[in-house]
Amino acid sequence: MSDDPYHFPPELMDLLIETIPLLSRSKPGVLAFFRGCGVPDNMTADLRQRVETARESINKYEIARNVLARINDGGDSTLRQRREVLKRVSEFEDFSTCWPTDQFKAQGLVAKIRHVINVKDSFTRMQQAEEQQRQDKSGRAARTLTPSSAAAKNATRSGAG
Repeated sequence: MSDDPYHFPPELMDLLIETIPLLSRSKPGVLAFFRGCGVPDNMTADLRQRVETARESINKYEIARNVLARINDGGDSTLRQRREVLKRVSEFEDFSTCWPTDQFKAQGLVAKIRHVINVKDSFTRMQQAEEQQRQDKSGRAARTLTPSSAAAKNATRSGAG
């Protein structure tokens, strides 16, 4: 596992594992969701084969858990897929495609995921703003020192000449 900071945090990973299977009525539908997120076939081929040959040996939650773990462990090479999973889940709005008994649960879980994403994004934006302020201050300090240094050099030169 990489030290890549873009990995799903544990609470988000758990929410995704619980939510994605509710957004589709079938196991092939869950696989199609991940394919639509750009997950390469080689990351889902074994799961697809189990669905096709031993349907009862796997459930939608196991599919989601395995694929999410694989793209989470993929480091920078699967960053795009992780972002696309978050985008698609957080933008999901047509809950009529879910099983009727799962619609309200799916709506609640999608709302929780949106909240987690917004909190993380807000924290990231605050960190970026603080870093920008530090850079602005150090830039102003450097610009303030530069003219003084130049003036001091000129004064030294004109006094020496």
